[in-house]
Amino acid sequence: MKRFSLLILAFAGLLSFAGAQTTIDKPAATIKLSKQEIISLRQLKTDVEKLEKATGTKLDAAKIRQILDARINSMLFLQYCEREKIIVSDSEVNASITTLKANLGTKATDADLETALRAQGVFVEPKVYARQRLLFQAYVQTKKAAELKLATVEPTADEILKAYDLAKSSLLMPDTMRVSILYVDIRGKSDADIKKARETINGLAATLKINPGKFDELNLRAGDAAGYKSIPNLYLEKTTENRTTFGPELFDAVFKLKAGDISPVIESSTGYRIVRANEFMAQKQLSLSDTVPGNQNVTIQQYIAYQVAVGKQSDLMDKLETELITQLRKEATIKVYEENLVF
Repeated sequence: MKRFSLLILAFAGLLSFAGAQTTIDKPAATIKLSKQEIISLRQLKTDVEKLEKATGTKLDAAKIRQILDARINSMLFLQYCEREKIIVSDSEVNASITTLKANLGTKATDADLETALRAQGVFVEPKVYARQRLLFQAYVQTKKAAELKLATVEPTADEILKAYDLAKSSLLMPDTMRVSILYVDIRGKSDADIKKARETINGLAATLKINPGKFDELNLRAGDAAGYKSIPNLYLEKTTENRTTFGPELFDAVFKLKAGDISPVIESSTGYRIVRANEFMAQKQLSLSDTVPGNQNVTIQQYIAYQVAVGKQSDLMDKLETELITQLRKEATIKVYEENLVF
């Protein structure tokens, strides 16, 4: 759906499509597929101004024409849906908005969604985006079901092998340590609570110094009542990103350990930790049977197959959108007032 989102939606819809031309306004274009509609110069200027403000750039004549073409395409598509009785309900649009926000996180707001859409190059109000995306999906499902069915067939072995060969250079597992962690978080805690946390973690360290074999028991007993918590199993990859995410104190300490070692107390601004290194896995080229780093439930073969399937469907959507817009532009009567586009 990338091309549909960008070509039809990224510029169009900044205002209501129903904005009428005033007696002192000039037309930028007129279109007619099933009914005559006018795109006023005022509408186009407002679209341009809003996009310039959103992107922080000044648009040249070619970009302005692209915005006009996008609005024309969008209006033609809506007229087509109206003619063909392709509709989506307000409840479907609202459900789509809810899903889009859920994908951003459990507490995502309307503003968060709008920001995320802008980051993808979509500068329309989220409900406009959701409605047109649903309309296009309905169009494909009702008018292009046979082609859609072909695109959803499971990737073949040859397709998977070809995709794997192309992606092989990026399919590397970095040095990775599988660890278990006992920890006390001190963020937002009072001085008294921090002192208590230090005493708790030092007590665990003293126990483990006497009997390292008690680590599993301490891991099992972790919880609020015990005063400390645990991460039973974590795959920590040796990457710059993970050093930033986990902090240099923990990261550097982990990769100084050997399999079976238990660290002393690791102190940082976020809390206290004791780490046991369970297993070290050296960097290697990942094969199709290996699991995806960070997700031990998915193999590289499954991951590649999914990417191939998504790519095929995306290519189909691009193709169908291009074909539809080409068809609608041939059927419609479109007049662009080039002399009015200089502003």
